[in-house]
Amino acid sequence: MKQMKTCAERPLLNLEVPKEGLTVELMLQPQEQVNKEPQYWPLYNVGNDNEEEYFGNWNIDIHKGGVLTLKVTLDLSKVPGRNLEFVRYRQNHKLDGLIALTPDFRHQFRARAKEVDGEYTTLIIKVKDKEDIPDRFSFLWMCVDAETGMHFVSGDPDTSINPIP
Repeated sequence: MKQMKTCAERPLLNLEVPKEGLTVELMLQPQEQVNKEPQYWPLYNVGNDNEEEYFGNWNIDIHKGGVLTLKVTLDLSKVPGRNLEFVRYRQNHKLDGLIALTPDFRHQFRARAKEVDGEYTTLIIKVKDKEDIPDRFSFLWMCVDAETGMHFVSGDPDTSINPIP
């Protein structure tokens, strides 16, 4: 079996957000776990499923007042027979589909699962700088099989946010 690369071994998703904002549409491709360990999930631009251009970690440069909107849609082609959806947190829908691994994650990120054709297969992520200080965050993607209740968790993406005055 081919060894899956980690986020650090993939090209950086490098975005500069103008003060007017920026919207980017991406696909996220969940993978079956191997040896009970989470795997890297390919993240790529809509319409460009070229393995060499799968993104790993993120670097976001945000001009003052800018808001980044990421529309992330699940590509379930590598998990046939699975009915995966982004996890929705009922008590606080500010981080649907994600597991924050670092403190203060929520003040910069908002993630809401969006229902499409009766399933929560799209995640709308809003990122903005609130304090004019650089931040670094780590997180995992998290989905659930709507039929079995089994959770699917990704590998290891890191995000850096850099305010631009």
